[in-house]
Amino acid sequence: MTIAIIDDSSKDISLLYEYICRYCNERRVHASVKTFTKEREFLSAFKTEKYDLVFLDIFMQDLDGIQIAKAIKKLNPRCQIIFSTTSKEHAVSAFRLHALDYLLKPYTYARLEDALDCYENAASKFTHYIELKEGRFQTRVLISDIMYVDYHNHYTQVHTPPRLIRSYMPFGDFSPMLSPYRQFLWCYRNCMVNMDYVDSWQDSDFILKSGERLPIFKAQRKTIIQTYANYIFDYVNGGMKS
Repeated sequence: MTIAIIDDSSKDISLLYEYICRYCNERRVHASVKTFTKEREFLSAFKTEKYDLVFLDIFMQDLDGIQIAKAIKKLNPRCQIIFSTTSKEHAVSAFRLHALDYLLKPYTYARLEDALDCYENAASKFTHYIELKEGRFQTRVLISDIMYVDYHNHYTQVHTPPRLIRSYMPFGDFSPMLSPYRQFLWCYRNCMVNMDYVDSWQDSDFILKSGERLPIFKAQRKTIIQTYANYIFDYVNGGMKS
């Protein structure tokens, strides 16, 4: 999941960031966290960046948290919001905006844990993830976070924007996990790309939005490119993804 923290207190940001990292480590949840101390900086980023969950302080310098929450819901109704504040007075307004929770500062790790459990329960209704054994632990990875998957030295490698996840398993055992999701395309031997992360193609490679290049089967190049073109056409014209 992708998380944004908006708070004008660096101290409060640091504590919340620490709590979120602890939660993710204990639950083996894969997450990317970005922090903002300026509300307008966040709103500018929010127009192009995807966030599943936003922690929002109500008392900011220029815009109050309620105004920011209204903008969030307008741009992305599915984004979940957890308010954090020193006052109870805005609780009613927060829940009218369908906020997931309302954390009263200072709050404990247990209280934050409850809030994130609530998010996980809500998110499970419309998000999909896979579970991989990473070392001795099971790690959950959101389907939408996977850029591409390949195989190297007996490890299936799942590439996501924040980090690389490696699982000791044959690629043939892993690939059926992604088969229900239309956005994944076999582009080369032991390599599947999430077409949502493809920026373009050139010669015999897909070029990802990250700038990375993935090879395309030479013998099946026409078919693979046509599959990608069909996917983009359906997306632009309102086609539904799995």
